[in-house]
Amino acid sequence: MLLSLLTTAAPAQQNIAVPSACTQSVNSKLGGLLSSQTTQDTDNVMVCGVTVSASRTQRGGRHGDHEILPLRVTMPGGNVQLVEVVINDDLDGRVTAPANVQVYAYGQAFFPTRGRFVAGIHDVHCSTHRGADNGWVVVNGVKHPSTCNR
Repeated sequence: MLLSLLTTAAPAQQNIAVPSACTQSVNSKLGGLLSSQTTQDTDNVMVCGVTVSASRTQRGGRHGDHEILPLRVTMPGGNVQLVEVVINDDLDGRVTAPANVQVYAYGQAFFPTRGRFVAGIHDVHCSTHRGADNGWVVVNGVKHPSTCNR
């Protein structure tokens, strides 16, 4: 009975709208996480920025190939940070981007311990776990996935 009650009370995965403009406020949740110096993965985080170079493919690994989109992101307060958007080719399809295009992403934030990126956003696909809204990535105005039927 308790298990049934917990399952029923679980929040449904929501479809979050893509913002109409890339402003510092879009990046406020990620900025707050960075300010708090968290290292914990966090669901339902949005980012927007401009690619600093063309995307690149990261081959193999236990979860297959990934596309890496490097973004220049303006945080609240005006400081600029490098953030990567990581797209799983198997779950999301192969989504690439040239240099100098607008990208929005919504998914799970993670915080690498080394390298040039201060944070990343992955799980940019329809939700696959409890507590996460449906994710997405928008490259130059084209949303992937176009819809989530959950």
